[in-house]
Amino acid sequence: MRWFDAQGGHFEDEGVFIDPSGNRKIDAVPQHRHHVTLNVYRVDIGLKYQLGSQWSLEANLPYESRVQEASIEKLDGVEYTKVQWDAIEENGRIHHRNETYTGLTDSEVFLGHYRLGVFTEGDFLMGRIGTSIPFGKTEEDPWVLGDAGLEHLHLQFGTGTFNPIVDLHYNLPIYKGFAARTNLRAKLPFYENSKTYRGSRELTYTAGLNYRLNKWFSFQAGYLGIYQSYAYWDGEIDKNTGILFGLASLGTSIRTPFNVPLSLTLMLPLHQKTLYDDSETLADSKYEESDAFKFGPLVSLTVLYHF
Repeated sequence: MRWFDAQGGHFEDEGVFIDPSGNRKIDAVPQHRHHVTLNVYRVDIGLKYQLGSQWSLEANLPYESRVQEASIEKLDGVEYTKVQWDAIEENGRIHHRNETYTGLTDSEVFLGHYRLGVFTEGDFLMGRIGTSIPFGKTEEDPWVLGDAGLEHLHLQFGTGTFNPIVDLHYNLPIYKGFAARTNLRAKLPFYENSKTYRGSRELTYTAGLNYRLNKWFSFQAGYLGIYQSYAYWDGEIDKNTGILFGLASLGTSIRTPFNVPLSLTLMLPLHQKTLYDDSETLADSKYEESDAFKFGPLVSLTVLYHF
């Protein structure tokens, strides 16, 4: 999977001043802008084992690479001294850096149960219950470190907690090769980790249509919606979290002669709204910023092998 060019940015009016003794002090500076671009690459290795005719055990192990590019921009008509700009650059460096972060993210395990012919002949219902497993790296409280003028990272690879997950999937044949599908998934963190972080509650919902052209090709189109509540640091809202967004999904699946089905999916953002009102506009309305990332298109390739 690749998520392209997520864009984020915000206005800033603080700098980190360092005296000859190495002491660090945060103080006011002329207003400027931070801009960040993020590209995400993700590989999921999943396993599924049939436990009889209607039960299954599933697990996945994800690995991600996040490529971050950051810049600091001057505002038109604003003057900066060299001392101020040095402080601005240091403040930018502790917040956002040109770096690539890689590592495992939280894994998931599920026990699934599925039934055929639930409401009508040929329909399919599957329910799964499971939990995340905290394999992903967690960070120290970035707000505390930032207030002290120290380097920190807002990107989390994991929550550091076991989070219950419930997932429901329903498929309904309509006519010949057409079928409708819907899915509802909820992840429900309920306690904080040892670093005082409690992850967001997440609700994912999808609806769409499938069309099977023949035994080799099928096509899918649908809508994916995601709601993410606030995460918390020591009981305080993390304003970089909390989002509601939707994407259009288009995909195709190919059945190869080597028992390795392939699926390619393209997702295009339709709308996005942050829960925290972090939008800022200068007096002349020339610039407008929001600290949360605006997501770009996503491309996903799935390869299955049955053994």
